[in-house]
Amino acid sequence: MKQGNVKEMGPILGIEGGGTKTSWVLLGLGGRTLAEGSERGSNLMLVGKEGLKKVLSGVAKKLPVAPRGIGAGFAGARGKPEIAMARRVLQEVWPRAERVTVGQDTDSALAAAWGGEDGFLVIAGTGSNVIGRKGGKRHTVGGHGHLLGDAGSGYDLVQRAMEEVFRVRDREGKAPKLAAALLAHAGAADLDRLVREVYRQKGKEWLAGFAPVVLRAAEKGDRCAGEAVSAAAGELAERAGELARRMGERRPRWALTGGLFQNALYRGVFTRALQKSCPKGRVMLLRTPGEVGAARMVEPILVSGQKEEGRREALVKVEELPTERANPRSRGSHKKSVTQLVRRFVEEEAFTIRALNGAKKDIGRAAEVVSRVLKQGGRLIYVGAGTSGRLGVLDASEMPPTFHSPPEQVQAILAGGPEAIFRAQEGAEDDADAGARSVVERGIGKKDVLVGLTASGRTPFVHGALSQGRKAGASTILVTAHPKWKPELGGIRPDVVVRLDVGPELIAGSTRLKAGTVTKMVCNILSSVAMIRLGRVYDNLMVHVVPSNEKLKARAIRLVRMLTKVGVEEAERALFDAGGKVVEAVKKLKSGKGKRS
Repeated sequence: MKQGNVKEMGPILGIEGGGTKTSWVLLGLGGRTLAEGSERGSNLMLVGKEGLKKVLSGVAKKLPVAPRGIGAGFAGARGKPEIAMARRVLQEVWPRAERVTVGQDTDSALAAAWGGEDGFLVIAGTGSNVIGRKGGKRHTVGGHGHLLGDAGSGYDLVQRAMEEVFRVRDREGKAPKLAAALLAHAGAADLDRLVREVYRQKGKEWLAGFAPVVLRAAEKGDRCAGEAVSAAAGELAERAGELARRMGERRPRWALTGGLFQNALYRGVFTRALQKSCPKGRVMLLRTPGEVGAARMVEPILVSGQKEEGRREALVKVEELPTERANPRSRGSHKKSVTQLVRRFVEEEAFTIRALNGAKKDIGRAAEVVSRVLKQGGRLIYVGAGTSGRLGVLDASEMPPTFHSPPEQVQAILAGGPEAIFRAQEGAEDDADAGARSVVERGIGKKDVLVGLTASGRTPFVHGALSQGRKAGASTILVTAHPKWKPELGGIRPDVVVRLDVGPELIAGSTRLKAGTVTKMVCNILSSVAMIRLGRVYDNLMVHVVPSNEKLKARAIRLVRMLTKVGVEEAERALFDAGGKVVEAVKKLKSGKGKRS
């Protein structure tokens, strides 16, 4: 079949398979977006044939029509065997596709930049790569991984910055200013603990995640960070220039893509260094998504994937959310004294109690569901994004030390993963597919209860998770600060909806305030009631506390004494003999087995 346009071929599916996510788009007439989404990662060297087929089958289920043409770029497509395997799987999943084009993920990025024309592409994200195409021939430098050649990548940038921090500390006896920012990002108490975290973590993604910290510091004039940016960007520009000279291209066209190039400082440093190496080159920032580039591998003239007007409606109009409205009680806050502001914030918390009172019946229904599920051996799993998600993580993490519950009994799923605890993950909350995948990967099913936490009631990640949880047979609960939330918003129908009317925040839109407070209180109630019903509280005493530090050890001794009326030494010895378990120590003492002879 000759190469035609979209109208002749019908819908074209573009797939970009990365290590952590597979993005896809279905383009119709005029390059209009008919559907789009994401699945789990599909690096060919990691997932293999069966794993790839599972990912692509997930894509197929979400397409409104079957594609006639398919373009796919995959990470890990190092050679002909991997590409041939991927083509076979694509043809198995879509046997009626008339044309299937497969390459590396760098091929889809190159097509996103230049279609089928000659040009150069520089990638600087977690890793880095430089690709050039001239006369139909493709050449690369770098891209050999963080150990062998990812100069100018996020990993490389952070490694250089950290090396400089330790070099300064070793030379001057005190750490430079950048150290504090790195420690805050890692959640580490000191540099020695940071070293442990660096060597304890697996994969380059964790270290590369510090890149925004280094870039922010460089923007503020930090010397260590600035030197790291100059060295990393400079070496990447040098390699890019080497490739252009090797290919004999005096007027190269450069397209820049990857997270680091979204930062104006890094982009500027790199561009200036590149212009010294290739003064006649032209540079642009690539904005076309890789999955659209993959579609262009089939049809190079495709446009950038315009949206169908009205194809997708917002779950909730943001301006209509109560938490987004301006609070009349906080007008003129910038003119208030500290005393006035503190009084206003304290008085405002009365609305959290009012919200709890107004939702008592629904909270009770939710607590009944959670208690029943845990009694039957199931799991309580919170899911959320941003502040709401972090509150779920907090409540789940407190269960083992407070009630000696198994770590797997109460869990939390946070959009963006563990890194989102300390910093926002751009776009993570908007990925409904990722929310659904997280439920599948946790094996959530009929025995479990999934509690979605979203102040606005509109978070796609949470909606995706709850929808998938319901399909899997799990009990589902939604906790929201949107008092008028309806099932029609997002198409989900939780078993219980807890609507908390806290009204507008003192700082408009800052849901870490009253909405966050009341959400944490609901989490407290759900988990605590369930633990009481499971027998992990006696009277009003935390008898299953784990004495993991001096304060908790003292509390455990006090509990033993309260329940048995023995002295400090006898209580401490009984607790030691019982392995720190208060209930066991009390039983032994009451039976006479734990008393001193």
